[in-house]
Amino acid sequence: MKRFLDFLTNSPAAVTFAVLTVLGVVAFAIPGLHSAAWIIGLVLCLGVIVALLLFHGEWRRSQRQIDALRQQLSVERGRMDTPGLTPVDDTVELLPDERRARRILELIPDSGGLVQSLRLDATFGTLATDELEPLYTFCEEFKKASFANPRSHTAFMNLYRAAEGLSLWVKDETQVSGEDSTIREIRPGDARKDGWREYTEARSRGERLSDDFVSSRWEFNQTALELGLVSGAPPFND
Repeated sequence: MKRFLDFLTNSPAAVTFAVLTVLGVVAFAIPGLHSAAWIIGLVLCLGVIVALLLFHGEWRRSQRQIDALRQQLSVERGRMDTPGLTPVDDTVELLPDERRARRILELIPDSGGLVQSLRLDATFGTLATDELEPLYTFCEEFKKASFANPRSHTAFMNLYRAAEGLSLWVKDETQVSGEDSTIREIRPGDARKDGWREYTEARSRGERLSDDFVSSRWEFNQTALELGLVSGAPPFND
């Protein structure tokens, strides 16, 4: 009841209806206006009808807005209750862009693997070979891929160019660390033609490429979320 009264108080049509009703009562209470009562009554009736129609329109618009807000709130609650990508029903056929986006985010996760290592190692010291495999797979698997949506395609191409640049740099500028075949590190200066100056340049270029890769991965993820290609779901398995 309180909400309905608040609605009436904030409704121009309801306020107009109330004002016309009060004016009608006052007008018919004045003896001098009784001769023109039917004219005043007709005008007031027309005004009341218009006010009621406006009131009805406002009420319907308000109900539509309330229903839309409830639906939006339900969606947001679902996202909050289920962190990460929303599980996809196997019976639902994904669109090509959705399938590609989910596959990319599966290969290059944000919460672990290469992306997390590049974030944590600001000095760009070593890289685990098993974390590099998804990078190579992504570059090979998506070298001829494209997205139908221009925004997602631009974000994808930025990510692919960054991944390809980082992949080539790793192959050219790093080597297996001693007897440990699970770690790659930048080739030291004494193993280079131009010595430690070349090492410093290679290291700086690697840091720039890793920054580009991490930022372009974030951009692709945000674009995919905004376009509804993913909804923060567990990685999609083909």
